[in-house]
Amino acid sequence: MFQKKMNLMGAANDNEFEYQKKYTVEERQLRYQNVMNAVGQQKALVVVEKHKKASFQANSQTQQPWKIFAIDKTKNLVEFLHCIKQNAGINKTTSIFLYCNNSLLMMREDQTVGSIVDQQKNIQDNILYIKYADFETFGF
Repeated sequence: MFQKKMNLMGAANDNEFEYQKKYTVEERQLRYQNVMNAVGQQKALVVVEKHKKASFQANSQTQQPWKIFAIDKTKNLVEFLHCIKQNAGINKTTSIFLYCNNSLLMMREDQTVGSIVDQQKNIQDNILYIKYADFETFGF
């Protein structure tokens, strides 16, 4: 199992995404289809947002609280973590943790984005939603 349920300082249940609030299911499905038509089925559409309890300040220059990635499914999770840091303006020496469906994603070298998408994507719009934060929950 590559996940661990999180429950630290009331941090659990941050599964609401601003992207989902802004767009209806139909709009998200259409956006997904447009991206897949443009980049192909070998890519996965991933929406990444900062966890509401995260304490660091990302140097974001956009007005949107989310980042959207069309990422190769064969990319491993560690590589994707570096992409998130770079695009969110987070210092590369800062440790961040990824959460999907209120579960900590374990950083394993053999863990690919495609395997996570297959198991964790939203069934309504086929998009994977991930939160990132600067705290960890091991031992709880």
